[in-house]
Amino acid sequence: MRSLFRNAEAKTVENESSKILTTTEAETLSAWCATIVSGADQAGVARFVDENLAGDQAASLLLLRYLDASDMAGFYRNGISGIQRECQHRFGLPFARATAGQRVDLVKAAVASKMQVWTNPDPNFFYFISRSDAVDVVYGTQAGFAELNIPYLAHIPPPRPW
Repeated sequence: MRSLFRNAEAKTVENESSKILTTTEAETLSAWCATIVSGADQAGVARFVDENLAGDQAASLLLLRYLDASDMAGFYRNGISGIQRECQHRFGLPFARATAGQRVDLVKAAVASKMQVWTNPDPNFFYFISRSDAVDVVYGTQAGFAELNIPYLAHIPPPRPW
């Protein structure tokens, strides 16, 4: 596993209180995104999503803002609920307690649009959106650019990691 060095602001969701997502929702989203992009949980993907859902939608950093601006919090809640229902249906346990292999199987099923009980939002579309969130928090930061050995050449440095 590659090493991910993070600055002090990039904390896991367990260290922060959620504004929109419940603790279980945040844990599920964090585990889902970490299955897609290694290190997304440690980089604080659930906090990133939660803070952007709680803030001004016009200033949101979430890709969903540009694709479906109707009910962003509802979209994430329904997607997380779909992950939970599908995992419970297939494996009899919550996603955050599933094995790494079971998690990968669910992600692959979402990509292939082969879910058995999860239909809304479209699992493939939820994968696309959550993958973008995961990539943003892992690689779209100064630390992420450094991990890739790419110079971070921001015209105006951000006041926080994302």
